[in-house]
Amino acid sequence: MSKDARAQEFLFRRQHPELYPFVCDLCSPQRRFEYPSDMANHERRKHRISISQANPQGATFSDFTLHPTPMNTSACESPLSVVTAKELNTFIQNELEPDTEYNKSCNAVVDRLCQFMQNNFPDLLRPSEVRKSGSLGKGTAVKGKSDADLVVFLARFHTVSELRQSLPSILDRMKMYLSNYGECDVTGKTLHAVKVSVHCYGHSHDVDILPSVNILNTMSKKEIYAEMAAASSFYTREYYSAALAPLQIQFVSRFPAKVKNLIRLMKYWRKTDFEESTGTLRLPSSYPLELIVIGEWERAGGPNNFDLRKGFYHVLTAVANYRKLKLAWTQNYTSHHCRDPYYVMDPANPFNNVMNACNCWDTVAEKARRFLRTADLFTGVSDFDGWL
Repeated sequence: MSKDARAQEFLFRRQHPELYPFVCDLCSPQRRFEYPSDMANHERRKHRISISQANPQGATFSDFTLHPTPMNTSACESPLSVVTAKELNTFIQNELEPDTEYNKSCNAVVDRLCQFMQNNFPDLLRPSEVRKSGSLGKGTAVKGKSDADLVVFLARFHTVSELRQSLPSILDRMKMYLSNYGECDVTGKTLHAVKVSVHCYGHSHDVDILPSVNILNTMSKKEIYAEMAAASSFYTREYYSAALAPLQIQFVSRFPAKVKNLIRLMKYWRKTDFEESTGTLRLPSSYPLELIVIGEWERAGGPNNFDLRKGFYHVLTAVANYRKLKLAWTQNYTSHHCRDPYYVMDPANPFNNVMNACNCWDTVAEKARRFLRTADLFTGVSDFDGWL
């Protein structure tokens, strides 16, 4: 994030203390945070403080150390832990659902980035189309925590093998051109994406920009999956992921608004009940959580007017018992290629068990069990209750 954008965000937070109640007194001027876990991460990175305990008011911290921990699953507690059944719908409406102004602001920022790429990327980088994926594209964004993947379909490339050979240089050139765009900050690069940060509505949002080929326009799904099956390795098949993103968007975006609110609850719980990993532990991303919600809702019969509290309970129970998960869908393919004992298959990709991206499901399951035992929200709810 640029210095000006960072200063603007800090000012916004100081002007809205009711939205950012947690304060770092070591910073001057004071820095404010929405959640204790955010402040804990800041204290650890900025001041090299590891937080093992805080007083009930969150005013002081102890246990100074000189090294960060990979992930402390007991150091932060989700604000959801004190929400009651009576307060849940209001909490979702006020804290999780993006309102019209928020959506308009975030989409405008992302749209300007898309227009910049379409109008300023030259020759080999020129997009034939830019598609929004991630939570913004699927309609599952959480207020203040939305992410976006922008799939850039390149006009000059027609096969994934062509793209694979040129991708390193394409990413380097994209990174160079994006660094000249004043409304985003280039934050890094992966094997498949350029990572940028954009600023809107008092928040910064991470955006992954993924060059790809629009093979869905030139090949049938059956042909694409056959080509993937013939690929030499899992890593070769990874180059197809961005090209299949439109199928992911179609799959998730068609579900009812109430299912999307349940998805938001799960994403919010994951975001606020864990410290982000700074070591080798990888938490589940949003996508497997979205699919687990959808799978459990369908298993319950796909009720339209279900009790969100009970749905949340059953989805967390599924996470707590993750070794029993065997979820797959047949909209795009009729058989998958997974031999894992438990799985959540990507509806767009019969080779991708999305659970494999997380390497700490035991930790996540234990956190889910603890939350089910201790959260006020689930008082009186049991495994014998349905969703209605």
